[in-house]
Amino acid sequence: MLNQVEFLLQGPLLPLTIGRLHVSPSFRIEGAAGEKTAGGSFALAFVGVMGEGDIIRKASSRVEFFVLLYALATGHAVTSTVGGATCLSTLDDLGKNRISFPSYERATRRNEDFQSVSSKPILLTKERFLQLEEDKDRILDEYVGLALTYYYYAVRASKKGSPAEVVTNLAIAAEALFSKEQPYTAHLERRLSGFIAHDEFERKEITKRIGEFYRLKEAVVRGEKRGIPPADVRRVSEYIRRAIDKALSSKLFTKAQLIQEVDKF
Repeated sequence: MLNQVEFLLQGPLLPLTIGRLHVSPSFRIEGAAGEKTAGGSFALAFVGVMGEGDIIRKASSRVEFFVLLYALATGHAVTSTVGGATCLSTLDDLGKNRISFPSYERATRRNEDFQSVSSKPILLTKERFLQLEEDKDRILDEYVGLALTYYYYAVRASKKGSPAEVVTNLAIAAEALFSKEQPYTAHLERRLSGFIAHDEFERKEITKRIGEFYRLKEAVVRGEKRGIPPADVRRVSEYIRRAIDKALSSKLFTKAQLIQEVDKF
């Protein structure tokens, strides 16, 4: 049986230059406008799922993975809401009939431009999704998937103005990748810097910044009232983003694989 599962996504997903994106033959996203919503950006995602059983979970996993990769590529978080499912005769009918969000209409974009600068993030996300889709379940079940998820939480916390949440979520993401044995922070500093640094100078700079970040994280966890420097947090966030991105590109999906690779040097 072929089913269509619909999702409403809130957040800056599709640029103004693109009204509809065919991610794959069974996954499509289109811009949406709601009659009763003031402000904000919305999109509708349609996923085709074969078979029976928990089809919403299967479809949700694909949308979730796409959203996580989008946050990694753009620094924007998108909230997805599960809608409902309906039967399809063929994948060519995907998105033609919607049942879950009747108050949202497709937001038509004229003169769609896939070559513009603003189109690149969503197209990059599509490219990465298609490269990694076969390994999606393995990634999400492993520590790199955990790091990707907490990086997303950090992005979302940043957008709602919660710096303490940003710090703790980034720390969890980094530890999911590189922490294994004591002394945890020292090993994390060495491994993260060694994994992403382009030269010795940058390696030392990253090591220093990560050490400072972890002293900040410990103060946050203890509830100490102190300022959280936005620029320092953004810098560490970029280090962690680079590490996750490189781990995915290198297909180092488990912590054991990642640490083994880093500890070679």
